[in-house]
Amino acid sequence: MTVKPLNTEELYLLKDLFSYNDPEEMIQSNSQKIESGEIDIFGLFSNKVLIGELRAMYSNSDERFAQKGKRAYLYAFRIHENHQGEGLGKQLLKYVVDNLSQNGYTEFTVGVEDENERAKHIYQSFGFNIIIARIQEEYQGERYEYNLYLKSI
Repeated sequence: MTVKPLNTEELYLLKDLFSYNDPEEMIQSNSQKIESGEIDIFGLFSNKVLIGELRAMYSNSDERFAQKGKRAYLYAFRIHENHQGEGLGKQLLKYVVDNLSQNGYTEFTVGVEDENERAKHIYQSFGFNIIIARIQEEYQGERYEYNLYLKSI
């Protein structure tokens, strides 16, 4: 297994992990965010096939999510359904947290929907145990509501 940040030419691979309502808009939006340094998308590869992703946002107008150089917001945590239950999500999460910690980040936030028991279990095992906000948002026409958890190192 290999973990690395995706470059903008690789963003089309994300369509294999999530069914986007507008894949071209997702690619364009994330390309801009990567190029501006606002986010990184860490990809988990097995034999050059993308099987997982975890995105890191470095700044946000709502500082509960992210603060440049201090707090990173981790989101879009996905492992391909054929590889779930193998511990790969924990490996990906550990890699990203360790990598960002080495770059000075001491706080991490994640958003977890109430019904996502698997994600809650993984995040809580990594120390994401403090709920700091209840968030409602919309993405590509879908409404989401979730708790924002904090982990400090």
